[in-house]
Amino acid sequence: MSQTIDTNVMVYALTEGHKAERARVVVATASFVSVQLLNELVNVARKKLRLDWSAAGLLSNKVREAVGAVLPISESDHVEALRLGARYRLSYYDALMLAVAITGGAHTIYSEDMQHDLVIDDTLRITDPFR
Repeated sequence: MSQTIDTNVMVYALTEGHKAERARVVVATASFVSVQLLNELVNVARKKLRLDWSAAGLLSNKVREAVGAVLPISESDHVEALRLGARYRLSYYDALMLAVAITGGAHTIYSEDMQHDLVIDDTLRITDPFR
């Protein structure tokens, strides 16, 4: 079964602490990530980790190499995110992450920030890997 991850799981995997090892295990099972994850990761690297552009780019490259497949965001994903956001009362960016996950054929998305065990359109389950 195909799986993907939300940005927060990737951030934990790149750090140290009690959630880091579990996050690394989950990241290793990901079939793909959304380019949105890379965008958000660079933003976190620049703002919270205070990395310069070069280091943030290297981090993004490292993640791309580790995960393999990176799915783009399409216009249809945008439209689907609007529907999902309204239906499930999600933030737009969470809905967009879910739309790409569904487009990619994922059955599970690991996220600490979204509602654990929520099933989207009988297709995609949100799972908090730290529960």
